[in-house]
Amino acid sequence: MIIKRGSRGRAVKTLQHWFRRLNQPPPALDSLGTFGPQTEAAVMQFQAAHRITPANGVVGPSTWAALGNVIGTYIWLKEPGPAESLVRLGTDIVLGSLTFRHDKFMADYMGTYGVLNDSAAHGLSILLRFIDRDPQISDVRWAAYMLATVKHECADTWQPIEEYGKGAGYAYGNAVTVMGSDGQNYSNAYYGRGYVQLTWKKNYKTMSDILYGDDRLVLHPELVLEPDVAYKIMSHGMRNGSFTLKSLSDYIKDGNCNYVNARRIINGMDEATRIAAYAKELERMLRASRYGLSK
Repeated sequence: MIIKRGSRGRAVKTLQHWFRRLNQPPPALDSLGTFGPQTEAAVMQFQAAHRITPANGVVGPSTWAALGNVIGTYIWLKEPGPAESLVRLGTDIVLGSLTFRHDKFMADYMGTYGVLNDSAAHGLSILLRFIDRDPQISDVRWAAYMLATVKHECADTWQPIEEYGKGAGYAYGNAVTVMGSDGQNYSNAYYGRGYVQLTWKKNYKTMSDILYGDDRLVLHPELVLEPDVAYKIMSHGMRNGSFTLKSLSDYIKDGNCNYVNARRIINGMDEATRIAAYAKELERMLRASRYGLSK
C-alpha cells in the first residue's frame, strides 16, 4: 500500500500511531487519519534516518519495511527474554530448536503485507515467541503453516478471537450447566474461541485434561482467548490431529510439503489455496530471519 500527502484512512492512522509511540518527544503530525504536511515531514525525516531513497515523504514498501524493522525491535526489547529459546515443562528446561530475529521477520512481513496496528504487531510477536520456545516445533514449515492458519482464522488480527455470532444457530452456541470439580455449577456456551476456534464442550474438556489435568477450560472457556492457552491448544491439536484426525506430519514431513492439503488439519479444504500461499510466503520470511541453519 502506498500513502502520501492527501491520503486518509486507517493506514495513515496506523503510521501516525507508530510515529508517536516510537519517538520521544512525539513528532508534530496532522490530525489523526489525515496525511498532511506535518506527517509528510515526519516521513521524510524517518526515510532520511533509515537511508531510504528518495526521501520524498511517500510511504511505499521500503518505508513500511523499515518501519516494521523498528517496530519489531521495539516490541522485542519491551518483551525481554533469554537469547536462547526456553520452555519450562514441569521442572525441566527444554531448548526450543527454532529461533528467529523478530525485527527482521516483522520488517519482511510488513514490507509484504503492510504495516500492522499495535495489537496485531504485539500478537504476531507473541506468536513468534511461543514458536521460539516450543520444543515440539522443529520444522520451519510447521511454524509457517501454523502462522498462516492464524493469519486466516483470526482475520489478520493476530489475536485469539471468538467465533463470529458466538455459535448462533448451532447447538454448541447454547449455554449448558456443568458442575465443576469445585462443586459449583457453571453455565457456559462452548462456541469457537482461540487461534483455531475450539468448539463443543467435549473438545474443551479433552484439551483441558491434556494440557492441565483438570477441568479449568470447561469451567472457564474464556481462558481459550488467552494467547498462551490458545497457542498450546493450536500446537497440540495441529501436531496430534486433535481437530480432524489429520496432523502436520501427515502433510509436512521430510521431503513432503503439501500446504494445500494441510488445511484438512483444521477445516476441510476451506480457503486451502489462500492459506497455502500465506504459508509459502511466511516460510520464506521465517527462513530469512532465523538464527543458525534452516530446516
